[in-house]
Amino acid sequence: MNKNKYIKGVLKLLRCSKQQKKIIQLDLENDIDMALKNGESLEEIIQRMGTPEAVAKEFNENMGVSLRRSYKKIIGIVIGIVVVLGLGIFFFIRSIMPEYQELGTSGLFKQDTVEQQMEQVILDVSHLDTQAILKKCDEKMKETMTESLLKESVSSLGELGNYQRITSQRYVEVKQNNDVCVVGEVVALYELRSVTYTITFNQNYELMGLYMK
Repeated sequence: MNKNKYIKGVLKLLRCSKQQKKIIQLDLENDIDMALKNGESLEEIIQRMGTPEAVAKEFNENMGVSLRRSYKKIIGIVIGIVVVLGLGIFFFIRSIMPEYQELGTSGLFKQDTVEQQMEQVILDVSHLDTQAILKKCDEKMKETMTESLLKESVSSLGELGNYQRITSQRYVEVKQNNDVCVVGEVVALYELRSVTYTITFNQNYELMGLYMK
């Protein structure tokens, strides 16, 4: 089984919108490519992650079939549990056909400021500074995120070791109606493994969504 056939097998069994399937497809492709670059064979990756049926089942549960935390078999060196904070906001933005733009298109965000704010969130998570993270949240995130939930979510990632550096990052502006936010996908390297963060900020650099895997 090759990578494309494996991913198609997962997507075929997902019970979600085309937009959500596209997001999951990109995540799976990125994770597999990262694991391959780090020396894992495709056979080892698939063995660690599980069958397409098992992975699809985990995703379906995570997206509301059972409303449980899921995706317990993360690929290769990023084995862990998908932790979703602000998932409703994250998928809502994408489910109603938002307009994606390059960072800087709106004039509301600056590259260096975005990078600094994104890394600061990663540092706060790495230090388990829950108060700092909660202070950054917008009103909707504050309604759903609690200190205990945040601690549980971070601990579910497993042992990471000390934060080292950012190995890759990409940003995009998302325009929905008259609102514009910035979404960043940032891969942070720790002593023991890597973690991929998807972080969403509004125009005031308030935290709208935090997705870690």
